[in-house]
Amino acid sequence: MGTLFVVVLVLGGGFYGFAPTLPVGGDATGTVAGVPPVTASSGSSTGCTEPDPTRGDSCLTPAMAWLYQQTLLHFGQLPSSCWDAHAWNPTSDHPRGKACDFTIGTAGQFPDAADRAYGWEIADWLTDNAAALDVAYVIWDGRIWSANRAREGWRTYEGGGVYDVSTPTGGHFDHVHVSTLR
Repeated sequence: MGTLFVVVLVLGGGFYGFAPTLPVGGDATGTVAGVPPVTASSGSSTGCTEPDPTRGDSCLTPAMAWLYQQTLLHFGQLPSSCWDAHAWNPTSDHPRGKACDFTIGTAGQFPDAADRAYGWEIADWLTDNAAALDVAYVIWDGRIWSANRAREGWRTYEGGGVYDVSTPTGGHFDHVHVSTLR
């Protein structure tokens, strides 16, 4: 077999980098061979009470901790970052423990075709399982999907007046962002 190089870059205190895609089989509901289907979180707390597995000094809500666990269960270890102060964006869900970013390809770069397709696998799995995972919205590849506007499907992401959507990170081309309702 060939040599695998792993590049790691720390941004905003979280873990980012390149990760090889894992083979994911299953049906349109996100069911992966050998892995049970997603079940709804039993957590009811909205507080940032669970340890953030992406950094040792922060927290997640029980709903986000459940979503994070289920995502890794279905896709394997992914470069990711959850809690962050996000001082430049006062409306961000990251400092509330209600958001995680899953890096696709290399942080700060537009994805190649294979990474882009893999990002869509993750994003579509999150939206297909939105009710069970308590998903509020997902941003990926310059598009946004919101649970409260699900009938509209994926829409153009405009950055919320905070992010430069022409860049890989601002347009969410290098990472799948997911926020939970609680």
